[in-house]
Amino acid sequence: MNYSHECLNSIIITMSKKLQFIFLLPVIIIASCKSNETGNAKDVAQDQIYRTYEVNYLEETQVANVSAVFRFAGENGTTLRLNSPGKITANGVELVEGTLLFGGAYYYSSSAVACTDNKVTVSYTDSKEAVLTEIFEAGKATIETKPDTIYLGKSFSVPFSFSGGDNADNFEFVLRDKDLRSLSFYASSKTEKLFDIPGPATDTLTQGLMTLQIISHKRKDLDNHSTLGGIVDFSCYYKPVEVVAVKK
Repeated sequence: MNYSHECLNSIIITMSKKLQFIFLLPVIIIASCKSNETGNAKDVAQDQIYRTYEVNYLEETQVANVSAVFRFAGENGTTLRLNSPGKITANGVELVEGTLLFGGAYYYSSSAVACTDNKVTVSYTDSKEAVLTEIFEAGKATIETKPDTIYLGKSFSVPFSFSGGDNADNFEFVLRDKDLRSLSFYASSKTEKLFDIPGPATDTLTQGLMTLQIISHKRKDLDNHSTLGGIVDFSCYYKPVEVVAVKK
């Protein structure tokens, strides 16, 4: 049986000063591995299919990228290929089958999915034609006070607001310079809407035009239509704003 890159490979190196040899001992913890074998969804009990969705919404272009993995008997089980009438769609667009990096089936949107109302509706039809629908709604994250100029090497804070949509688990703040180098920071807490940017961290960025962007992240359980249910990672990339960065 083959296992994916998600396996934990521990290598213990023991050096003997007397003999000056290096011994490598690979230790593979199979229990933590995810299977990369593929079966057919029609051949298993439909309430034993575990679903993992990833939904990334881009506010600026109002589109989303969606992917899904179906596994038998839990999050580490054999990946499953959907068989007609089984399918999965995002806002009515059917996802296509692909192959994970180290094997196993998954489904993805081959082109960006339009989201004119800031919502992504993912519908899964199982082999017995039961339809399981999940709706993910983007909120609105806004930088409250946009600095016109950022002084690299000098600490600063960026207050922001968030409303509507699915509550976020955490908020990420990305600074990206003209050379496409970027730094990420996270809000201090979900209740205090503030990003604190330490000055020394920004010294590595280039002067000139820079973009600031807020990204919200949410992991939640899928509605428990089956015995196993599943999870979704839902991220919203809000429209970036431009500032000028100079050395302090």
